[in-house]
Amino acid sequence: MNFVIPDEKVQQGIKVLLDDYVLIESTDTFVIAYTPDSREPAAWLALALKHRGFPAGIVAMRKLQDPEFAGRFEAALPDPQTLPGRLVVLTLERDTMSHFNVFEAAMRKFGGERTMILRIISASTAFFAKSLNLAPAQLSRFNATLLDRVKPARKVRITSRGGTDLTVELDSERYHWISNRGVWRPGGFTILPAGEIATFPVTVDGVLVADGAFNANIITPLNASLAANPVRVEIKNGCAVSLSCADPQLDEMFQLCLKSPYGRNVGEFGLGTNRGIDEFITANSHINERRCGVHLGFGQHNQRLSRVPYVAEVHLDLITDGALVWVDDDPVPIDLESFAATDVQHPADALDEDITGDCCGLGYGQLEGLACAVPAGSDIPERIQR
Repeated sequence: MNFVIPDEKVQQGIKVLLDDYVLIESTDTFVIAYTPDSREPAAWLALALKHRGFPAGIVAMRKLQDPEFAGRFEAALPDPQTLPGRLVVLTLERDTMSHFNVFEAAMRKFGGERTMILRIISASTAFFAKSLNLAPAQLSRFNATLLDRVKPARKVRITSRGGTDLTVELDSERYHWISNRGVWRPGGFTILPAGEIATFPVTVDGVLVADGAFNANIITPLNASLAANPVRVEIKNGCAVSLSCADPQLDEMFQLCLKSPYGRNVGEFGLGTNRGIDEFITANSHINERRCGVHLGFGQHNQRLSRVPYVAEVHLDLITDGALVWVDDDPVPIDLESFAATDVQHPADALDEDITGDCCGLGYGQLEGLACAVPAGSDIPERIQR
């Protein structure tokens, strides 16, 4: 692979990935799978591993659909009988997360206890330079501290300097909390970038002013940073009743997302916890979702269907630039950008983020300028009644 030597921030991010996320061991065996849009970041990782004495297997894959990938990936795997330690699979994609069935098969073959699979989305210079400035142990402390305050709450109020004023009702006995902190769990995927807690809200009312960024499960070249074009959403009983944005292309895309089946439903209430991300980036990226602030996800939710019985094709996160969280009747709010981490234990019943189907899969349109496309019609009603 021919590529540009990464700068010092990227090299430091690679070091943190290997030392603090992978927790690299001398007996590890590595395989790197990458899509064409992530060829250069894959080369950076391969070179870093080579310098440490780990010759990684490298497998290219087409995103979403690649009938031959399973065979190529299988050929790159070691013999389970002679594997000296762990199998560590690093997957790199920019806009998608593909071929879960292939990686699940590898986990079954080698066993969950000795198979680590790290799914990197938003693979880029920004991923290494911005989202890996904090180690999983630090993110875990931030997440645990927030969960200790917010998880028992029945109601929180969210305000921001941009004008957000929301009341969110919560029910942690009914709806699970998700905690993405970059900590490997045997038998599961580790989704990176990390740094978020989230749940399904009972209901949301008020005004969201997203002046940070958007992150959506669609492919779009539009500028995801919203500082110059904040989005104002009026929300009643957990549904968006109006949305406005001064940029006509962004406004059109957001309106189409809301018009998709269940697109107006608030399916996620999330808090970004990764303070190492120092700015929002222009790419449609999970990096923005992990930055400190509140995000509401419109459309698809993060719960089991037995708990929230609808499936939406679109998930649109609209993210604030910072926020204050007022918990129940506590007069002192939590400032998401500066609250002090405590030594409280991370709750065992907070689930890891564990995507089990292809992200940005078939049915999601590519947005080019005003040629905006989201999933076509469906027989599912447009919104669920709460």
